[in-house]
Amino acid sequence: MKILIIGGLGQGKLAYARSRYGIREEDAGGPDTPSEALWQKPLLYDVHLLIRKQSHTGDGGGAVLLNKLAGRDSWIVICDEVGCGVVPMDPMERRWREEVGRVCCALAERADIVERVYLGIAQRIKG
Repeated sequence: MKILIIGGLGQGKLAYARSRYGIREEDAGGPDTPSEALWQKPLLYDVHLLIRKQSHTGDGGGAVLLNKLAGRDSWIVICDEVGCGVVPMDPMERRWREEVGRVCCALAERADIVERVYLGIAQRIKG
């Protein structure tokens, strides 16, 4: 099963996903997880930061993420919504937000389930 969970910063997305889908702490990977281990994890969190990190290191940002997930039968991806609010003046910040939005759209299209978590409560958007 492919699951995308989105929501604002500090809304309980990771705790919800771990509880709802029975994911152990060691089975979740984020931006600080070493690359060789990251792509083996069933749950990826803070994907917006992972995209930023990869974009700044020249590793392709969201394209890497989409390519790594393309061959997998199941995944859970958690991403903060970063496109709402004031448009940043910094062009790099605008490009990053745009890329995160486009990656989330692509993931939502591929996902069986899309959920938005707000105040620790999930709302199913798809599936």
